[in-house]
Amino acid sequence: MSAELDPRLLTRAREVVSSITGFRDDAIASEAMERVVRQELARGRSSADLLGEMLFPQSPLSGTLVRAALVGETYFFRQPEHFRFISQVGVPAALRKGALALRGWSAGCATGEEAYSLAAALLASVPHGFPVEVLGTDLHEASLETARRASYGTWSRRESAPRLFPLYLDAPERQVTILPVVRRITTFAQGNLLAPLPERFGRFDFILCRNVLTYFSPAAREQAISLLTRALNPGGFLFLGAVEADRVPPGMVREGPPELQTFRMLAPGELTTPAPAPRPVERAEPPAPLFRKPKATPVPVVPARVTPPPPPSRLHLEALERIEEGDVEGAAAVLESLVRQAPDYLPGLLELALLRERTGAREAAVPLMRALRVRAERLAPDHLVDGPEALPARFYQASADAYLNQGALE
Repeated sequence: MSAELDPRLLTRAREVVSSITGFRDDAIASEAMERVVRQELARGRSSADLLGEMLFPQSPLSGTLVRAALVGETYFFRQPEHFRFISQVGVPAALRKGALALRGWSAGCATGEEAYSLAAALLASVPHGFPVEVLGTDLHEASLETARRASYGTWSRRESAPRLFPLYLDAPERQVTILPVVRRITTFAQGNLLAPLPERFGRFDFILCRNVLTYFSPAAREQAISLLTRALNPGGFLFLGAVEADRVPPGMVREGPPELQTFRMLAPGELTTPAPAPRPVERAEPPAPLFRKPKATPVPVVPARVTPPPPPSRLHLEALERIEEGDVEGAAAVLESLVRQAPDYLPGLLELALLRERTGAREAAVPLMRALRVRAERLAPDHLVDGPEALPARFYQASADAYLNQGALE
């Protein structure tokens, strides 16, 4: 049997990774942390040495732990519907508004397949010679070095993701190399989604941050989305993964089918505030007579009233308010009550499942997602489901499928 480790080492290792990456504790693979710690101990280092080095986020050991925890699953034209939307809707909209250049950002790009896919989609959708730039950022410098080499094997090419636009050339040994024209407009830099992107990189018309925030804690996810939206040009588009945002980010509107999880930054002229509702006219009561003739008034018999339960949408909004206030337990209690009272209310099932997932109770989230899928399948795909935001049934089915097919963690 392997020797017992000081439990403080693994606890501190997970804390380090969580503080740097924003990952939830349950999204950090215990075996990866243990493997790094055992390797360091095998080199003759003491537990005290390791605990001391892990106090510093910029230390080599902290960097090694982060690299061990990162997930690098990516391939060309993953989620092809996003690239089709960019080509068919996003680029034409930007050109109609007189854009002089188009800029894209693949946030959390891993080994670069997404960044190059975005560059190829933009190049194929603009007039010849129109300026296009794409930036790819990731925490893992070794992944970025792979991206800069621009040479990939079969794992980066999947049948589930068609080759939508010219992107690469065949090379020996079943390798492919990125087309020079795509490579020239794509650059890579190290970056953390929990920190603002340096101003030298400017703003973007298209930001892809997909299948990354799934791993984040709720607070880290909100922080990352806020920073991403700040880097968008007015009218720019943000693309998220299927179950990474359960509501529209502030200052944005949903674009395309809801299951796309595509959001557009409102232009300043669109930030309008509806006019306040007119106040009711107060009518003066007629003066009371000086004297009233007393008369017997029968006491009415008021039948007992049964207070109906509040509508599902009201309970849902109450739960959302509690989540924003940080009252996770209170929000869970409200959502559980909501699901018991209205088991066919799809937004409640999804909200409770996502809340369970984010608090590490994945075994409780899976049955909820299964119930969501079964109930969504009973409805017509375009049937609008009432909730804080009216969304078609296909949105809820797509969200459940994405969770159950890929898992909360890929």
